[in-house]
Amino acid sequence: MNENLLDVLLYLFENFALTAALNSSDVADNVRDDLDDAGFFPDEIDDAFEWLRATQPEQTAAITPPAADTIRLYAGAELHVLDAECRGYIARLERAGVLNAGTRELVIDRMMALAEDELAGAELEQLKWVIMMVLSSTDGEDDAYARMEALLHAETPGASH
Repeated sequence: MNENLLDVLLYLFENFALTAALNSSDVADNVRDDLDDAGFFPDEIDDAFEWLRATQPEQTAAITPPAADTIRLYAGAELHVLDAECRGYIARLERAGVLNAGTRELVIDRMMALAEDELAGAELEQLKWVIMMVLSSTDGEDDAYARMEALLHAETPGASH
């Protein structure tokens, strides 16, 4: 996994509204300045913005999501990046209604974009962060984001019930 890019994305996710950073040039300039002040390199910042832009409706509109009743088969490269634990987690989120076929494909696409090579495997925690980023920056997924957030809270050891 491209740890530098993931670090920038996590910093963005934790400190800024991702859609505002993408949709307003003034906000984007301020965010870029903040990222620069935080010690991130300009090429890492550019890569993070490019990664986030790929989650926006104008980028994903051309992708026709598969029908809800289709079975997802993973390609060879995807099998290397997303191990059985990650693939199982994605399937669990689909069954729980957190991910739909379209957001599932976007999550897989964004995980593959983070992979530096096809042999670099992702960790489950990285997948969870990517899911949160995708849901937070995808129009109409507020309920799914809230359910994912609640699920993550419930998974945390020592969380109150």
